[in-house]
Amino acid sequence: MTVDKVLIFKTKRRIVIYSVLVNLFLSTIKLIGGYLSSSSALIADGVHSLSDLAAALSILVGIILSNRKSRQFPYGMYKIENLVSLVSAFAIFFAGYEIGREVLFGKMEKMNSLPIALTAIGLTLITTFIFSTYELKKGKEVNSPGLIADAKHVMTDFYSSLVVVVGVIAQYLQILWLLKIVVIIIIGFVFYSGFHILREAIKVLLDASVDRDTIEQVKKIIDEHKQIARLNAIQGRNSGSYKFLELDLAVDFDTLEEAHEFVEHLKHHILSEVEFVEDVVIHFEPANKEHKIAVLTSETGKISSHFGGASHIHIFTKTDEGYKQEILTNPAQSLDHGKSLELSEFLHHKGVRCIVMRPAVNDRPLKALEAFHIKPIFTDKTYIDQININEIKC
Repeated sequence: MTVDKVLIFKTKRRIVIYSVLVNLFLSTIKLIGGYLSSSSALIADGVHSLSDLAAALSILVGIILSNRKSRQFPYGMYKIENLVSLVSAFAIFFAGYEIGREVLFGKMEKMNSLPIALTAIGLTLITTFIFSTYELKKGKEVNSPGLIADAKHVMTDFYSSLVVVVGVIAQYLQILWLLKIVVIIIIGFVFYSGFHILREAIKVLLDASVDRDTIEQVKKIIDEHKQIARLNAIQGRNSGSYKFLELDLAVDFDTLEEAHEFVEHLKHHILSEVEFVEDVVIHFEPANKEHKIAVLTSETGKISSHFGGASHIHIFTKTDEGYKQEILTNPAQSLDHGKSLELSEFLHHKGVRCIVMRPAVNDRPLKALEAFHIKPIFTDKTYIDQININEIKC
């Protein structure tokens, strides 16, 4: 389906602006709550939210820049999003480190007010969970690695807030061992999230292949076109929200103009059906088929003007020594209906490119031949032995 890139850009920009405001709110409420309650864990988490704010600002800059093209970057700067995702991954690793350092090795002080700390944490949990879920959904809708990375980054704030809950209670009750166990578990989730973002960003930056589903979807489209004799290769890469595909095909056409027209049609077909494809480059070559010409005749060798009246098919195959003739029985002769379509399909499977026949009374056989890309050549000769097959221009 056609992708509205302007809508995608505006959606990504709007959501990242929301992310900046959310992180500004979180860092402010944590720092104020931490100082009022004397909670060292809450203050540390506020500092962590400031790093989230910086990451969100960098993603906003990345999304704005990635939408631009220039002479130096004719294919766009979409990969800036992936580069920003890479930075976000390291920010997540740093956040996990900060949580562990503060709680596992930091000094525990007596708290002034447990309700203030828990209220700040409660607001943090609600805000981060709702916004992370929303941002992740929108990120997948517009296929934005930057938004997806930021959503997972915001979710680390949710995890860290869970740690802070335990940290606040442990600090209030002076139970250090409980805090350390929970922190180790949460840090594992944080680092796993960061590793997943890091891996996906590196794959795109190193031009790894597009996903299997996209490849299979393109192959399905190719199978719908009988003009494609062979798929030699298909490959693609991701760049930000978009995908770039490259196909190598063997096509069956009589002229270069017809082949170009078909390839252009195939390109637009793929762009309209496969989501987030920015461009499709198609390399094509003529199908390596033998040059075969068919002539329809009656039993006496009289050239037929319609499929139903032909009892025999003479197929001439071009070789280095000349044309080699093969005489076959018309498989559609005994049919009551659909003779034209049946015979055309038979000739197509035999590799026939042209058929010599008398001028048709109606155009039904011609439409059937056209469907299978077999060229009709009309002759005023009556019998097959009057035809010089070497003079036939197919």
